[in-house]
Amino acid sequence: MSILGTLSKVAMGIMVAKTVGKALGGGSGGGISDMLGGLLGGGAKGADGQPQGNKLPDLMGKLGGDKGGLGDLLSSALAGNKVEPTPDQEQQAEILLKAMISAAKADGEIDAQEQKKITEHIGDVTPQEIELVKREMQAPLDVNSIINSVPRGMEQQVYLMSLLTIDLDNQKEAHYLDTLAKGLNISNQTANDIHDQVGAPKLYNS
Repeated sequence: MSILGTLSKVAMGIMVAKTVGKALGGGSGGGISDMLGGLLGGGAKGADGQPQGNKLPDLMGKLGGDKGGLGDLLSSALAGNKVEPTPDQEQQAEILLKAMISAAKADGEIDAQEQKKITEHIGDVTPQEIELVKREMQAPLDVNSIINSVPRGMEQQVYLMSLLTIDLDNQKEAHYLDTLAKGLNISNQTANDIHDQVGAPKLYNS
């Protein structure tokens, strides 16, 4: 499996872990599953009553140019299809993978139960890939390391995928996103626009 495929599996694992965590904590759940479901279609219909389709490639394209079509490949991988990314796409996928795992730790470390829920959805990966995922999950939270790893042009894509990992229902998660946005030179208005695109609460007051 490719890093891109691993990214899709981890995204699904985080989705399950977050939803389970909310249920055990007495919360309403939803969060990433609602947002990711909406981006991938999820049965949602537009004003004309027709299915809205897959928004993720379009949104990733708008946020980062996405000339390599990473959004299309990621959507395909999330749908369970086999993908064949280029080396450049693999590097981008690794950056997004690390960003999502980091964001998942924004409200505290990923506990043993969450780690289990995430890793059990990874499936067929190389030992190097599973080691990468476990190492990132167990590492201390370091948002500055994520910020410094992002190449020019991927800033808003990294912010988007981080946002999709966060339920944004506590101050730690809000602070993490604020630090990430400022570190990536994303303006308050641009951050709020990204939140609007995925139906997430705004981070900043107008």
